[in-house]
Amino acid sequence: MTDKKVRIGQAGIANHGKTIVHAIRDAGNLQLVSCFDINATANKQVAQEFSATAASGYDELVTDPNIDAVALVTPNHLHAEQVEKAVKARKHIFVEKPIGNTVAEALTMINLVKGTNLTFMVGHNTRRRLVFRRAKQLLEERRIGEIVAVEANLSRPAGLQAGLPAWKADQKTCPLLPMIQLGIHFVDTVEYLLGPVARVSCFAANIAMPNAALDSTAAILQLESGIPVSLTSYYVSADAYFLRIYGTKGTIHCFPMKLRLELLENGELKQAIEEDTSSEGAGSYVLQMREFGDCVLRGTQPETGGEEGLRALAVVEAMSQSVENHVVVEMKEILRRG
Repeated sequence: MTDKKVRIGQAGIANHGKTIVHAIRDAGNLQLVSCFDINATANKQVAQEFSATAASGYDELVTDPNIDAVALVTPNHLHAEQVEKAVKARKHIFVEKPIGNTVAEALTMINLVKGTNLTFMVGHNTRRRLVFRRAKQLLEERRIGEIVAVEANLSRPAGLQAGLPAWKADQKTCPLLPMIQLGIHFVDTVEYLLGPVARVSCFAANIAMPNAALDSTAAILQLESGIPVSLTSYYVSADAYFLRIYGTKGTIHCFPMKLRLELLENGELKQAIEEDTSSEGAGSYVLQMREFGDCVLRGTQPETGGEEGLRALAVVEAMSQSVENHVVVEMKEILRRG
């Protein structure tokens, strides 16, 4: 064990950035040394709270000799340039999901980090939630038999509410909005639970948001194992958060604060068991940031590194191509062209 802490600078400390700031505080092996946000008031407040330096811009933050690493909680379309600057400055990198806006960007970032001995971690925290760690255990124990299918919905009404950043309503800076911001969480989680996606079909529409943003999306994925997955994500509906895994001997229902295991006998419900995970709070974010610190200190690889970030983004890019061309898209083609 070591008491050494990784000195970190964070870009983007408002909104979701606050969650990561607090996870850094609670990780135990990280110390926030510098921060930057275009919201100068929020930047100053966080700097004062953590006795950190309020940087005047990203360039000042990333070149600060007093930091070992950067956490990027910034708009998707800025990640590629920010990662490039971090690599040049020899800083370890945590980047919030998605890794970038395109597969090409993701591959460029991954190649920049190769051979540098820098930690590169993508913030796919959802797979670390207690409900999905427990679901993974149940699947490994084959509690619900052969897997038949998965259905999931991750939605929120952010597109109907005031304060949505302009870049999230622009197809150029936030393509296929609900899926790249929300649905991608479940893309990564499904691959963690059941294996890689092989092919993708998707439909999307603009229902309520300005600038023709595709705010309502529905996709059918097929895993390499053959298992079909239905995934929906909307940015203009009430909150929804569930993932169900159907098996020949039962069903696992995953919700934000509980897991329900239904067991069958001859196709009929025999037993239902509910497990409460409400005490978790922001635990998955803390685990994520603690892992990042451990990887930097020990020179190990993160669970969700560049390759995992690439795969999740590639599925969303395949969805976009399916919407545009009205076709089923093979993942091997997306990854080959990237």
